[in-house]
Formats: sequence, structure tokens, C-alpha cells
Amino acid sequence: MLTKHSGLVAATLAALLTAACGASEPPEPTEGPSSDTASTTAQEPPLTAEAALGDLTAVDFCALLDEKALGTALEKADAEVDFTVPGFQHCSIGVTATTSLWVSVGDLFDNSDNVVWPSEDVEVSRSLRRQSIEIEDDGCVRALTFADDITLQITAVPPTDVEHSDHDGLCEVADAVTDAVQTTVLSEAAPTQSFRPGSLAESDACELLDEAGVPALFEDGIESYEHLDNHGCSLGSGLKRATVELSFGVDLTDLSEFTTTIAGRPTEVRPLEYGCRVSTPHIRFSESRPHEREMITLSTVSFDPDRCESAEWIAELLWPKLPAFRG
Repeated sequence: MLTKHSGLVAATLAALLTAACGASEPPEPTEGPSSDTASTTAQEPPLTAEAALGDLTAVDFCALLDEKALGTALEKADAEVDFTVPGFQHCSIGVTATTSLWVSVGDLFDNSDNVVWPSEDVEVSRSLRRQSIEIEDDGCVRALTFADDITLQITAVPPTDVEHSDHDGLCEVADAVTDAVQTTVLSEAAPTQSFRPGSLAESDACELLDEAGVPALFEDGIESYEHLDNHGCSLGSGLKRATVELSFGVDLTDLSEFTTTIAGRPTEVRPLEYGCRVSTPHIRFSESRPHEREMITLSTVSFDPDRCESAEWIAELLWPKLPAFRG
């Protein structure tokens, strides 16, 4: 099950979702537009991700949620927004419907591979495609793919402590949020995110891994894959087989949870089913939201009983290369 801290799991899901476009069937023919409508449509250029979102390294994903459109859409789904948490790679949204759930908007990836993956694919306007993607999970995934094959994901998942979720309810909320995001991207009025001085936005995740010598720890064939938004980097023999990921995020942070110290930095070490996640906090994301901090997260894939040993070892090399921690 996905969690709000999906880390490497989210990157792997994104890699799988690159397959989505190839599975769709062409839409049924409909009555043609009037000559005036056809002329207007012909004059509009295909909508690229950069035209819709601006600088892809500084997208304000929470601002993509057109408030009026979102309110109307969620009202139909009998749901409402409790809170939002901005971030480098996505916006996390707490929603109350028949139960509480998380919605993530963002996690851009390049969909140009077009490997076949089951989905329903509808062209909206100006070559913008909307997808309903089937995954074997409790989550529900929607995607907007721009004319340049860059895809924005909308994912709805239940809380981690819920064993059985209302899948139809999740998808109803995911569709409502997608409606709101679609309104904004078609308007080409998405605002750009601003970052504080000293932000992780000034750092390059792949360069940090290189400076720490992490790629050299692996056998020949390891490659670096920079995330499209420049706020993350994966190492592996292929993006779908990434074994290490460094990513920048934002989270509601209680520093007392970081009970381990690695290379002088407060650190949280959390074993996962198939790996480990090691996190350390950075500066507050904004002055107006003092409880949200930038976060550096190192995720590793491991099947060893002591699966966090290698992750902590890499963190010992990596943490000294990070910008200085400010409590």
C-alpha cells in the first residue's frame, strides 16, 4: 500500500505508469465541430507541460487546485479538503469523504516510452490526454499527459492504518481533484513556487550522490536518473530497477521523532517491507507554515534481514555533503 511517504515506491510506480498511453483505444467518432470552433481549435498550439506549468523545477502543485472548481467537484463527491502540504515534487492533500484519505498531485515523469499499460485514455483539448490507470492496489491513479509526453499524476490512497478501503470512493475523489487541476493547466495560469534562501531547491540530488561517492559503491552498470523536476535522483541498472533514491520533500515535522544521529544530523530510520528509508530535516519550507520542513530522504531496496544497515552506511557518506542543518 502506498503511504504519504512513498519515496522509492512512488518513483517505481511512476516508472510503471510510463506505460499508460499505449493501452488506450481511439475514441468513438463524434459529430464534428462547427467551422468557427474548428478554426479556433486549429489556431491553439498543443499544450506542453512547460506552457501549462511554467518552470518544471518550481511548480507550485498546491496552486494547481483551482479552488472554485475543486469545491464544486468535491461537493459532488460528498468530500472536502482538510489541509494541504506543499512540496518540491507534489502537493499532499488531506480529504474527508466517507473516510479520511490522502491525495497527491504532481510527481512529474516523462511518458515518452509509451509501453503498454492498462488505462482509459481520453484527449481533452490541445493534445492534453486524461488517463484513468488501473493498478493492483488500494489506490486510485489519474494522470494528465501533455503534448510533450510529460505526465502529472493524481493519486488517491487510504491512510496506512486502513485495511480495506472504498475503491470507488477513492476514484471519485481522484476524479474530482483531476477536474480541478485540469481547469488550471488548460488556463496556462499556474503560479511558480518560490523557495527560501538555503532551500534544497538550490541543490542537485544526483550531484550530491556523486560527491558522496555513492555510485562507486555499486558494481559496473549502475546509472543515475535525474528526476524531471530536478528534486530527486535514482540509482540503478534501469529506472524501473532503482536500488537507491535521494529525494527532497516537505513534511509536517516534529523534530523529536528524529531520534538517531548520523554525521551530526538528526535522523529518522524506518525499515520498509523491501528496504529502508532514512530521513533528515532541513529548514522550514516557508515562514507562513512553520510546522512544515524541507526533508531529505534516502530510500534503498534491500531484502536482507537488517535491511537498514546499508542505508545508514550510505547516509554516513551522504549527510556531510548536504546543506547545514538549521534547527
